[in-house]
Amino acid sequence: MIQVIYGAKGTGKTKQIVDQANEFAKTAKGVVVYLDRTNHRLHDLHRNVRLVDASYYDLKSQRDILSFIKGMLAANFDIDHIYIDGIARLLDCNVSELGELYAGLETISNEHNVNFVITASGAKEDLPGFIAKHI
Repeated sequence: MIQVIYGAKGTGKTKQIVDQANEFAKTAKGVVVYLDRTNHRLHDLHRNVRLVDASYYDLKSQRDILSFIKGMLAANFDIDHIYIDGIARLLDCNVSELGELYAGLETISNEHNVNFVITASGAKEDLPGFIAKHI
């Protein structure tokens, strides 16, 4: 399953995804991962949430991110939820350009029974179809 928290910049999407990750981590049976472009959320996240600073791993493309996630799953098959904050900022692109990434995440979700929660910024009228189906 993929859930997208979508809205204009400054509407509290990051707070919402952090709160959701923290709440889920309290009762999670599997591993909870929070993928971000920095480690600034380290003190905001529950101790049971594994923060991954993507900048450390030099993820530059949609394929890099998909391969990185597959590698995490290969090393730890107990990952249950992956929270991704600001994927377009991480890749320095517009959300409308992320079709390949969302298709790949759908495949990973189905094959590995992993749930994804992703934040994306944009205006409602600019909402791409591949994102709209996950809201």
